[in-house]
Amino acid sequence: MSQASQPLRTLTEEELRQYHEDGVVMLKQALAPNWMSMVEQGVEEALSNSSLVGKFMSRKVEGYQMDIFLWKRIDVLRDLIYYGPCAHLAKQLMGSNEVRFFYDQMFLKEPGTDAPTPWHQDLSFWPIRGEQICSFWIPCDPVNRESSGLLYVKGSHKWPQRFKAVSPDYVATLMDDKMEDIPDINANLDKYELLDWDMEPGDVLVFHPLTLHGSYGNSSRVRRRRALALRWVGDDVVYAPSDKRMPIHYRHKSEVGGPLRGAAFPRILPFADPEERAARRKPETPQVLKLLSSGIGNLQAAARLKLSGTNIEQIKQTWK
Repeated sequence: MSQASQPLRTLTEEELRQYHEDGVVMLKQALAPNWMSMVEQGVEEALSNSSLVGKFMSRKVEGYQMDIFLWKRIDVLRDLIYYGPCAHLAKQLMGSNEVRFFYDQMFLKEPGTDAPTPWHQDLSFWPIRGEQICSFWIPCDPVNRESSGLLYVKGSHKWPQRFKAVSPDYVATLMDDKMEDIPDINANLDKYELLDWDMEPGDVLVFHPLTLHGSYGNSSRVRRRRALALRWVGDDVVYAPSDKRMPIHYRHKSEVGGPLRGAAFPRILPFADPEERAARRKPETPQVLKLLSSGIGNLQAAARLKLSGTNIEQIKQTWK
């Protein structure tokens, strides 16, 4: 049985230090052209065949498109996850014995799309808890701040605050009133040190799930901004679902408070689980009842938010 490929190189001590101290590191040319061709092919397949969840997530702004769990229906992305080098890089970053894949996410901002990504912590959205979690953000196009390259607040993963989950469409379902409001970073830039990079295809951003990040809209008139995010988890991660966390619409065996298990979260290292791999030989569609439940939950949350007197306009961030 084939295993995940070794990366082009191991990470340096300086790259590991940057990741742990700053909460983000940019790995220059971490993915060889053959892996990047798989990333681009998978993103293009996703753009031409959006899922129901993706259509809902992308409904607000023309020129902006997002989708998740692509690997469940796009074989080239399944192969990238199982056989590509990212799992080994994640293992080194997290210091974990086991590496499981959490989920993937595709992003597109066409030239001239005024769709900022609000400042947020990824972990606020997710039904998991733990420290051994990292995200890989892989651009398919040259990207800079003008074309919606990601910005990070240096060291914010070490802050004690846990902020409300604010999505690009400010969806009510995930806004947990028990969590703090995100500060308006752009309105107070003198208080923060921001990190960002000009990137080329093959470069990879790796960041901690509590590092505050966001991006401007794509103000370039000629350059698309296509990117794929891959999320990885290690030994200390546990399943922690709630009505204020991203629902999982695919089958798995995880129990509350226990480790992630089952085909929705496949083990990649130290070796793949044969049963989990076999479950993905055919594309899987989300469970219909779970999709319906999520839709109803969103409507109810929006109604509660309105009745509470919360003004979404006051939550929106400065991105001009």
